[in-house]
Amino acid sequence: MEKGRLVEFKLKGEPHLALADRPEGKKNWVLIDQRGQAHSIHPRQVIYEIPGEPYAAYTDIEGFVAEAEGYIDPDNLEVAWELLTELEESATPESLAQLLFSDVSGPLCYAAHRLLADDKLYFKQKGDCYEPRPAAQVEELQLQISREATRKAEWEGFLARAQAILTRESDEADTEGKAVEFEKSDRPRLEILERYALLGDESSQKAAAQDILTALGRDKYPDAAFKALVDLGLWDEHENLALRRRHIPTQFPEDVTAAVAQIIAQPPADPSPRADLTHLKLYTIDDESTREIDDGLSCETLPGGRQKLWIHIADPTRWLSPGDLLDTEARKRCTTVYLPT
Repeated sequence: MEKGRLVEFKLKGEPHLALADRPEGKKNWVLIDQRGQAHSIHPRQVIYEIPGEPYAAYTDIEGFVAEAEGYIDPDNLEVAWELLTELEESATPESLAQLLFSDVSGPLCYAAHRLLADDKLYFKQKGDCYEPRPAAQVEELQLQISREATRKAEWEGFLARAQAILTRESDEADTEGKAVEFEKSDRPRLEILERYALLGDESSQKAAAQDILTALGRDKYPDAAFKALVDLGLWDEHENLALRRRHIPTQFPEDVTAAVAQIIAQPPADPSPRADLTHLKLYTIDDESTREIDDGLSCETLPGGRQKLWIHIADPTRWLSPGDLLDTEARKRCTTVYLPT
């Protein structure tokens, strides 16, 4: 290293440009960055020495960077990679500058250096050189980059939709505008929140759930996950967690509800002869809140004062056939579940 030499060095893991000013101690050099700040560094911290004539002052760095940035176009690397792969040659910043810009001046060599140093796709550093990666490896890396971009877009989209819903829910005066709905890609993250709300610290995805809650500006506790699901309109504030923990469905699939609606709108023909007994008063042992009444008794007074006792049993085959969609769904739910009240 010599006085006036422009070098790139690492400071806290980040690259910085500075001008070599003077040696310090046995091995260190004092570098002056473009803000005039001095740094004492070991030569091992130097990433790249820019070739060419020495510079007179640190104030030259700003113009140097501006000139180099005009040539830093990552799209150029693909062309260089194709040529060097065909030639089976490695690249240095100087050779890449000559290949891309037909010039090896300091700013252009630095632009080539930054292209190579920042690249994660086409070249792999080996010593002071950069070897072109095999085509199969580049293809695999491109696929990984694409997947990561998709994941990032899905994450950002999920947060945007969730925040929009939460903002609308918290602003009671906002009654206009298009309703925001979650997308299919959001479901895995919502399920992570659900599992955390249900299982707490025992959830295998506790850390992921806490990351989501933090991104939504919420506390990291299971109760916060429950509150978030309520605020997002996905759960009721009186949601029965015991049912959810045991994976007992509380809603019917869309195709089942659609089939029910069709039967109600267009009842199937009834091949069985039935007597209309709807005029009789029916008695059951169910309480007022029971929704599924499947049997009962009635009493009919006949001419002459005699009484006829009727036993009524629900006949689901009036509305469904064995093995059809509704029957299959009913078989999944044939166990009675008793819950504390």
